[in-house]
Formats: sequence, structure tokens, C-alpha cells
Amino acid sequence: MQSVLAIDLGATSGRAVAYSLVEDKIIANELVRFTNSPIKHRGELCWNVEHLFQNIELAIQTAKKSYEMQAIGIDTWGVDFAQVDSQGKLVTPPVCYRDSRTKGILNKIAKYSSLDDLYYKTGNQLMEINTLFQLIAAKEKSPESYFRTHKILMVSDYLNYRLSGELAIERTIASTTQMLNPLTKEWNHEVLAMFEVSDLLLPDLVDEGNVLGKTPDGIKVINVCQHDTASAVAAIPILEEKTLYISCGTWSLIGTELENPILTEKALTYNFTNELGHSRSTRFLKNCTGLWIVEELRRDYKEQGQELDFDTIRQLVEAVDEDVPIIDTDDSRFAEPGHMIEKIQTYLVEKGHSKPEEAGQLFKIAYHSLAHKYREVIGQLEEVVNYNFSYLHLIGGGSKSTYFSQLVADVTGKTVVTGLYEATSLGNALIQFKALGYIKDMAEAKEIVTNSVNFHYFYPEKEEV
Repeated sequence: MQSVLAIDLGATSGRAVAYSLVEDKIIANELVRFTNSPIKHRGELCWNVEHLFQNIELAIQTAKKSYEMQAIGIDTWGVDFAQVDSQGKLVTPPVCYRDSRTKGILNKIAKYSSLDDLYYKTGNQLMEINTLFQLIAAKEKSPESYFRTHKILMVSDYLNYRLSGELAIERTIASTTQMLNPLTKEWNHEVLAMFEVSDLLLPDLVDEGNVLGKTPDGIKVINVCQHDTASAVAAIPILEEKTLYISCGTWSLIGTELENPILTEKALTYNFTNELGHSRSTRFLKNCTGLWIVEELRRDYKEQGQELDFDTIRQLVEAVDEDVPIIDTDDSRFAEPGHMIEKIQTYLVEKGHSKPEEAGQLFKIAYHSLAHKYREVIGQLEEVVNYNFSYLHLIGGGSKSTYFSQLVADVTGKTVVTGLYEATSLGNALIQFKALGYIKDMAEAKEIVTNSVNFHYFYPEKEEV
């Protein structure tokens, strides 16, 4: 039985899943699940990569007890990076994208460079958290660490390096940096020169499916689609000419797959991003705040002594009969951690609404606001790509909620398809099996998904306003 280990690291948790191919199906077995929480280091919010690596090592040892593990692949969130010195040692813990060091940086850059031109040169949504802007901030605020850096590696690439000893950056994760040419799919040397980022800092790029090296005990380390959304999209079956998806986790990534990037004024106006997917396809999408707001509300209530699981939250929300006001979930105040109850209350009072006090009201506001954001962005997407989607693939942890899935169907008017709750780790494993030669191509991979997953369909039942 052929088996691989998929390490899927999100912004709040990580998991290790063993996948096996059995005839025309793929079987999953989650081995390890662990938290991923930023730590404070010298005043900055950073990732505890030692904690992550220890859990990866634990996952490998756990897997070896039950499986003949042939390969391992790691996917993570985008934009964040590690700095290693000439000896291959970590210079400083990778800074988290939620740290405030890049706050206001787009306004600074706009004074001496055209942000519009930067979009056309890179195809990336202009977000302060993107790697390029983090590098600029690092150079300005931590020059001693910056100039000790020999290479930068995205977080997943750094963990691959720790496993294999090989330095490389995989293309799908590189496409979140604002430093890639969206047409050639190579490093954009013009942009690097413009912002005085040395080419020497950047390792070679590799495609997904590349066998990077081996762990000390001989397990192959494979570059999967290392950006978690790219891995997730790789697992989605095709139901119509173009595929509409929302990867619903801490972030909501709303988009479609295309052969080529869209670098138009309208794409810029709506702030869509062009990132890479499997086989060098383009994932044309928009990054929006996701269940982060719900997670932060839960954390607030936990600090108040109320441990609210998702079933309890659903009951509280369904008990609220009245309509609730809508917040802009992408308002910058909601991006930083802490005091989410107060932030929502303050936002609504500023907009002329009464202050919600009950937990059910606040969670209902969060869920309904997310669904309305989805409708808004889907409308923009359909306008830009000139295509009306019938199906919406809701993937990731957020799609486990039948309440939320039905709400999204009602608000967007789309038939919502769920079932790929662990789409990211599944896509991760499919790329590994393809690299090992057990799957012929991505068409066969998607057939295997169809054979293996129980899909659920949610049809619009009422029109939400």
C-alpha cells in the first residue's frame, strides 16, 4: 500500500495526515493535530517554527509505526518567511503577517513608486502583509538581522530545508510574495531592483512535484503546492467550465482557476490577485477576512470564562430571530488580534446601529457579514472573468458548518458544494502521489477525489437581502 504524509500548517493549527492509495480511492488518517500560535520576540509577533518542526518530527515517527511512508510534503499559509545565515542557521524567528511592522507601508511606498505599476508587474493584490513589504520593513526596522541574512525561505521551504538540507522556494508559495513575474513565473528582477532587494537573497524556484531531497531516515521530501490554497484547489473536482471556490478558514480566499493571469484595470480596482496553482495555472482570487472574526469572538468569550464550541454557537445564532446589521469584515480594525467583541460593537455604533450585547447576536453578525462579503466578491469576480458560476465549492474547515453552508447558498444564490473539509492536506497528498508516479495526471487525481469523498449540496432556499 502506497502511503505519504501530508503536513498542513494553518495560521492557528497544524495537522499531519497519512494518505494511502487503495485501488481508485484515497484513504486519510489524521495522526497528529497541534496548535500554531504566534509568540512575542523582541517586540515582534513571530511564528514558533521550532514548535512546528518538533511536531513534524513527531508526526514522522508516529507515521513510521503504522505505514511504510514514501514521502512527505508541507503546505502553509503564504507571505511569511524565514531568514537564514550563511551557516544555514535561523537569524530570527519568522515574523507573523499580523505583526504591525508593515502598518501604513503602502502609503509610504506610494510616495515614491506607483502601486498600480507594481500590481501590473506582479499581479498580486496589494496587501501590506505581502513578503516584499515585509522585507522592506525588516530592512528598515531590523537592519542587523536583515544584513546577516544569506537566504530567505518561505516558512514551508524553511521546514523542508530542515528536513532535507536543500534550499529552494516552490512556485505557488513564491507567487504570494509580490516578487514574481506573473507571465514568466520567475523572480521579477525589475521589481527586486526597484526596491533594492538583492537577487542573492532568493533561492532557485522549483515546481510542485519536485523531489527536493530526503530526510535522514530516507523519506522523500516533495515540494507540493506549498501555498495551502493552491493545494486545496488541486483537490476540487470539475463540475463546470470554470470552478468557483471559497477556501474558508482563518482567511476566506475567493476565486477561480485560469490558464493565464488577468492584469487589467478592473482586476486592480477590485484588488484581485494572480497566484500560481498546480501545473503553473493561475489562481485568480481575492483574499478576504474569514473565520478569524469568529475565532477571535470565541477567544474573547473564553477569556470571560465561556468556552463556546461551534454547536453551541450555532444554537445561539439560530435563537436570534431578528435581522442583524452587516459589518465590513475587511475593515482594518478587525485584522489584529484581541477585543473583537468591542471592535464589532464600536464599528456598529459608529455606523448608527445599536450596540449588540448578546453572544448570539455577535456571532450572527459575523456569519452573515461573511456571507454578504462572499456575494460581493463573487459578483466582482464574475464581472472580471465574464462568467456566471452555477456552483460554489466551499472548502476547508468552515464548510463543516451546515448552518453556514446553507446561509452562503441563500445569500449568494449559488449551489454550494461541501465535503472537502480537509481539501488542503488532500491536495498535498495528491501532488505527492503524482510525483511518485502512482497518479498519471491531475485529471486522474480529481477522479480519485470524486470516488473518495461524500459531497453535500446546499441549494438556495430563500433570498437574503
